[in-house]
Amino acid sequence: MCKFFTMRFNTFIDSVKFFITRYKSALSGALLIIISAIIISRISDELHPDRIKDLYPEIVDCDRSKYATAPITARRLMNDKNDIQNIHAQANGLKDIYISNASFVEDSARLASEHILVRLKNNRLYHVKELTHSYPYATPEMADLLNTIGMHFYRKIKEKNLGYYRFLVTSALRTNETQQDLTSRNSNASTQSAHLYGATVDITYKEFYNANTGNIEQNYLVADALRETMLDLREQCLLLVVRERRQAVYHFTVVNCDPAKAPAEQITRKVLEY
Repeated sequence: MCKFFTMRFNTFIDSVKFFITRYKSALSGALLIIISAIIISRISDELHPDRIKDLYPEIVDCDRSKYATAPITARRLMNDKNDIQNIHAQANGLKDIYISNASFVEDSARLASEHILVRLKNNRLYHVKELTHSYPYATPEMADLLNTIGMHFYRKIKEKNLGYYRFLVTSALRTNETQQDLTSRNSNASTQSAHLYGATVDITYKEFYNANTGNIEQNYLVADALRETMLDLREQCLLLVVRERRQAVYHFTVVNCDPAKAPAEQITRKVLEY
């Protein structure tokens, strides 16, 4: 009996081998189709709108001169004081500031995964300098504003045929610990800084990254293009900004749209790219 089953099994194996040899091309094609279908299915899942919203935060846009989370008036000036910027930072940023550096570092991965904050990185629009008294994190709305600044800035220097430069982020999110340390070193730093909420950033108007040479350079014509950019966006109520002298930076806070105030037909939504 055992010999009989062994013969039957060997016959079955030979039949399978013959079938595979005979129809190898057809089987290979069928396998390729199956693998392709699995890959396409996974890609479709990744590109599904709901999946994209899970991967990247959504930005709500409207006329901020009318429907911002805090009052703002359109004007072409850069003298928005810290107390005014604080009002918007508190409305648009972290609800609870971080007291210590250790507590923020411990929470940073969760904050990024939940799209509460975005990690700022070098990209085609701007570069992030080595930060000593802050962390390269900001709200999604601020990250979107940095992209907007970068696009406006790029168009202006292109119109003026100035080359290809990127602005430099010099300060972003601070904890109470880093702010206190900075205050002890710099009398220009406030203990009640808008930087504590992740909705405020500093960018320098003194130096720029030259994308063609890879060097950090000073260029007064490029600096003027950045000045015009900041004035344009301040006039559009996209930000509050002050030009600081001692640190040679634009200190600015993002102005958020409040969808609870704006009519539904005047609200637009987009997925942040960063």
